[in-house]
Amino acid sequence: MDEEADLALLDQHLLKTNLLSQRMTNILGQLDNRLSRLDKTIAPLGLQPLTRKDANIEAILLHLDGGPSKPALPPNSAPAKPPSNGPPRPARSIPIPSPSSITTSNIVTPTSATIQSSSTKSPISASSPITGYSLGNPIITNLKSNARTTDKPGISNLSPIQSAAPSTTASPADETALLTRGPDIMALNEYFAALDGVILDLERMWKGLMEGRGGAREAGVKDLSNLVEIGFSGMTQLFIKISRDGMGKVVDAETLLSSGPPTPPNYFPPLSTLHPLLNKIISTLYPSSSTTPKTSSIIQPIWDQTLRTFAEMRGEWICRCLSGLISKVDEADGGGIWADGRGKEKVRGLVGLWESLLSIVEAETLLITTLFPTHPPSSLLLQILSTPLEVLLKTLQPTLNSIKKSLSSQTFVALDLYTSLTSVQSSWESILTKCLNMTQTPLSTMEVKEVLTVLNQPVSSLRSLSLRSFPELLVDIRTTQIDGQLTSSIADITHSTLSYLEQLPEFEKTVEGLLGKSHSERSWLMGQKDAPSPARNAGEEGGTVNLFVADVLGTLLIHLDARSRAMRKPIGQAFLLNNLSHIRNTTSSFHSDIIGPGAEDMLNKAFRDAKGQYLSEFHNLVTLLTTTHSTPRFGVPVPQGERHHLKESATQFFEKLSEIESIVLQYPLNRQDPDMRDRIAREVENIVRGGYEVFWGRCAGKGIEKYLRGSPDDITRRVQAMFR
Repeated sequence: MDEEADLALLDQHLLKTNLLSQRMTNILGQLDNRLSRLDKTIAPLGLQPLTRKDANIEAILLHLDGGPSKPALPPNSAPAKPPSNGPPRPARSIPIPSPSSITTSNIVTPTSATIQSSSTKSPISASSPITGYSLGNPIITNLKSNARTTDKPGISNLSPIQSAAPSTTASPADETALLTRGPDIMALNEYFAALDGVILDLERMWKGLMEGRGGAREAGVKDLSNLVEIGFSGMTQLFIKISRDGMGKVVDAETLLSSGPPTPPNYFPPLSTLHPLLNKIISTLYPSSSTTPKTSSIIQPIWDQTLRTFAEMRGEWICRCLSGLISKVDEADGGGIWADGRGKEKVRGLVGLWESLLSIVEAETLLITTLFPTHPPSSLLLQILSTPLEVLLKTLQPTLNSIKKSLSSQTFVALDLYTSLTSVQSSWESILTKCLNMTQTPLSTMEVKEVLTVLNQPVSSLRSLSLRSFPELLVDIRTTQIDGQLTSSIADITHSTLSYLEQLPEFEKTVEGLLGKSHSERSWLMGQKDAPSPARNAGEEGGTVNLFVADVLGTLLIHLDARSRAMRKPIGQAFLLNNLSHIRNTTSSFHSDIIGPGAEDMLNKAFRDAKGQYLSEFHNLVTLLTTTHSTPRFGVPVPQGERHHLKESATQFFEKLSEIESIVLQYPLNRQDPDMRDRIAREVENIVRGGYEVFWGRCAGKGIEKYLRGSPDDITRRVQAMFR
């Protein structure tokens, strides 16, 4: 680090030496021309001005040698008045002022004044000693127009000759060293004054060059341009350094959601420190008194690059502020995220990111308008938002990809995220438009439109995914595998469909908006010829969502019925009855009335049919007690007696009862639905006991008691045990 500092110092000294040597070469090169024009310059002045100038020069030289000065003013003479608008500044380095310009209005030689060196740190003021140039050597003068006496006795006033004023700051070498060294935040006035002097000299020399007065002005413009560039770059580098040092501590993005955007001093601690520096930068860029075209062409690109650097720093700092929320989003599970509540957590995290960024955008806008109250950079806010927006879109993309891969299991993540981002999108456009207007940013540019519509693409993708989920749900139900596995438990497709319908009311308005804007009613059927439910239209069913739910339930019932038919009786009937009962109980407990009248009638009818099929097995059991039995002999039925019929009926009845009893116990009705079990048990008991009591009466006295394996009470207890 020491070597780098030494090298930097050597570079500065080398630059200063080159500038001085170049100026001296140009001065010596033009000395002959100036001397040849001297006669023409002083000839019109006449004898008296020449005498005054000679006396003034002699007085100055005598004073510099330490001797007493001679009075130069003749009696009753009055000093010439300085120009009312202040003396103009001469060129600082090239070309050298003519001898006529060495003496200024009211030149005095105060003995208390000392020659300023490049190390002087005092700020420049109207009454401060100012410096003119003669081959780079300073001459101390004073600007007080009414000063006709000296600070000490024996020092006479010099008679003035109207001419161009000398420079008001240090010598060129001093300014070069000062500007090359860079600004000190604790002593900016001297630096500002030096830069102002160089800018003024540059503009005057540039004006002369543009008017066709060449000579050494071209080289002088080049030298002064380099010095202006160095001086202005020093201010911008100090601005960047202080800004970077003040961005070490981040703000809590989650706190912004509840407290709103902070005030600029709390949001950006270096604000008060930067005010003087920024005020000077802005006044240099946009001078109020006179135009500086050459200076503007030099410093504007520097300032544009500075703003880009500042915007990158602010953007990275905002990303650090949002990193905590981004980590929470990344930590949320990406698979099956809706089932365990992780989907809601992920959506809350993503939406919180965008809402936090909105608060930060407002805070950045207040900061920009505070830092640059008169000329806010029009593109600064957009440049600051570039990196944070890119990070937030990258954070959002994995969730969109996850939804696309498994839309059926993450449908509600898509609906939740779509609903939330739609709301954020509206706030984003209105707040950002307000902030861009505050920073005087034109809203018609393509860059602004891209930032205003940054959420359009994610929201559009989520809308498409949400719309696609509705027909895909019906397809998933229809294509669920029917494997014929014997079971009476609730099917997984029943659980998942009811879970879907239970969550659907939370997004009823969103779904209504999505489905209601379709080109045709029941667009989710994708051209299916027959509707799966008897519901006619959305108007009769209570809304588009209710019509969709009716078709979902109708599709589920068709699938369950087909699956029950693939099982043998009464297992298939028990399976269907259990599922239908569970569907009715669950839908009746919904807090929202998404089950329309058509869907409700469809469920009730399906349950009645399933119950009838289940009870038909016990009706068939009782029918065995009244069946006439015959024994075929040689292919011809032979009538048998009543005792034989009763014996065969009893035998077949108890065999079938044992079979049904085993099946019912192995594939029971839903134990989680005791009301249904009790109702079915009572109906089965009435059917079986009623038929068996009649048969019991017929068997009395027929001598087949050994074939009767129980009394009516015993049979009743066996039936009750099946449904206990």
